[in-house]
Amino acid sequence: MDAHRSLKLTGTVVSGLGQSASFLAIPWVSGQLVSRLNFSPYLGTLNIDVHYPRIQKVLKRLGKERIVPAEEGFCDALVFGGTIAGRYPCGVILPLVPGYPASILEVVAPVHLKKALGVSDGDGIEFVIYT
Repeated sequence: MDAHRSLKLTGTVVSGLGQSASFLAIPWVSGQLVSRLNFSPYLGTLNIDVHYPRIQKVLKRLGKERIVPAEEGFCDALVFGGTIAGRYPCGVILPLVPGYPASILEVVAPVHLKKALGVSDGDGIEFVIYT
């Protein structure tokens, strides 16, 4: 089996729609994330614009791990492990829905990332995705 490869990315912190906390609190979602990432994520995501509109195409080609919906009305999502700011384990969630913003990635971690890293919308950030 091949060792994990990694993608080192930089981007800008941006506001999301404010819907991730309720999604992450759903038991089948949190259970699948814990089993794939080996941590329980804080109920919220850090949205990062990587300013590269092809990133999702690249990740869709490389992705192996998925969140599979356990009920109607939800979509599949790819999940990647990683680290953010060289300090925290993280997961990158890529919802597989049409029209999702092409250069935005949603990052989860076991901590509230904006507070833990002292970042705000517009700040730059670096993270690594394991593929």
